[in-house]
Amino acid sequence: MPPVRYEQRDALAVITIDDATTRNAFGPEAAALITRFALEAAATESVRLLMLTGADGVFCSGAAIREWEALDETGETLTDRGTELCDLLEELPLLVVACMSGHAVGGGAELALAADWRIAAPDAELRFVHAGFGLMPGFGGLVRLELLVGRPKTLEYLATRARVGADEALAAGLVDAIVAADQQLAWAEQRAADMAGSDRAALAAIKLASATGDERAAFLDIWPDRQLPDRLGS
Repeated sequence: MPPVRYEQRDALAVITIDDATTRNAFGPEAAALITRFALEAAATESVRLLMLTGADGVFCSGAAIREWEALDETGETLTDRGTELCDLLEELPLLVVACMSGHAVGGGAELALAADWRIAAPDAELRFVHAGFGLMPGFGGLVRLELLVGRPKTLEYLATRARVGADEALAAGLVDAIVAADQQLAWAEQRAADMAGSDRAALAAIKLASATGDERAAFLDIWPDRQLPDRLGS
């Protein structure tokens, strides 16, 4: 079976990492499939929200290091492909929510940090274990983590190989809500339904302007395709 599944549920697209043999770690095949499905969701007019999640109570156990080592002993392929994947999620012209039904470890935590929203089950953890393996974040996770929690806390989490539970993650701004694992799909479906009446180009422009700070350029880009209401107050 492929290690990643894809489905569309009205305005919601769902990518599920599903590889019990690796506890949902991602190797080259999984990275390629996540990329393919994210681009498919972005090309589907009716989709407003992309949900990234993991099967069987695990979000993602990080990179499948041995699979990447088989391609490249230097680590260049892993850091380049991992960075491309996280950058794609961050830059995708769709809003992305990472739904963590369980732990997100190492590179899996970096995947979650690339999303626009993160929700976590009450017993989920983000585990910044990189230094325990003689490594550090390699997919842009250090910078994204620092933007969310600041430099001192970032250094603390990485230096101590921290396991950040849902309550602490919420307080620190690493996650946006705590939602039971069996309710996360319904949460994402409701969020997508709430967004269904919003123009896709406008949503993409809002996401871009939020990331770049260039509100003027994003506004002017979508201005030609504006849709005026039939009457004031519509």
